[in-house]
Amino acid sequence: MDIKYLIDYFAQASVKFTDVFTKRMEPGEVDLGRTTAPEKCGIIVPLAGSAIFSLNGTPYVMEPGVIVHAGPQMPIEVNVTSQKVWEYAVVHYNLPMEETALYPLVEQHFLIKTGHNTQIITQVQQLVESYSFPGNMAVFKSKTLFMNLLEHILIAAKVKVLDNANELMEQALQYIHEHYAEQISVSNISSEFDIERRRFAYLFEQHTGMNPSKYITEYRIRRAKDLLEYGGIPVAEIAECVGYVDCFYFSRVFKKCTGLSPSAYRKLKIEEAKYV
Repeated sequence: MDIKYLIDYFAQASVKFTDVFTKRMEPGEVDLGRTTAPEKCGIIVPLAGSAIFSLNGTPYVMEPGVIVHAGPQMPIEVNVTSQKVWEYAVVHYNLPMEETALYPLVEQHFLIKTGHNTQIITQVQQLVESYSFPGNMAVFKSKTLFMNLLEHILIAAKVKVLDNANELMEQALQYIHEHYAEQISVSNISSEFDIERRRFAYLFEQHTGMNPSKYITEYRIRRAKDLLEYGGIPVAEIAECVGYVDCFYFSRVFKKCTGLSPSAYRKLKIEEAKYV
């Protein structure tokens, strides 16, 4: 689930808290033959243990740090997989009837990865407690706690996405460092990591401060400088070693980046070495 899409949904839709409950299941226990509530969406928050939670036949491996959104009247199957009690909360909300057609997420089930977050569990526990009390003040407090819970979930999910993106970009950097001598491009690197090209370029620039094409070029030129300082390797061979099949094109790129041709750069380094 695209976190930006999810944030937009909860920011724009007129979501309204309706109720909350918790359930405990013993190790090995199975829950079959039920459906989610009609005309309500559910946010399923694991509190302890783990289970395979299936909605419409799609299994989700659930434990604290993994939240699932469920649409109305979906077949449920729960299989407890942990060696301890599986406990979870279901927070129900709905939308005005006239808005349901505007927001397809209402009818969908999907995963929200937040990472283990004690604040989310605390927010759920506070919501459960508030909902158990009678009176309008408790109703008001429950509404407030529900919105706070959504905020905590969305912030945690956004941080998780950024952490995952940073890890992917570190892997992309490693890939460039290992394959710079080959005919790599932004398109084939993004394909390697199964990310849409423009999305990859955006994440890469956010991570490095440089677009991927420029990074590849500068890394190749840096490696070429190292090789030129050895003195004996022909420029054409160095060009091939850093991923350029056309020596003349390599020389133009090198001069654009350094202000010197490869030969002039080599000569300069040889002269500098005399005075070291």
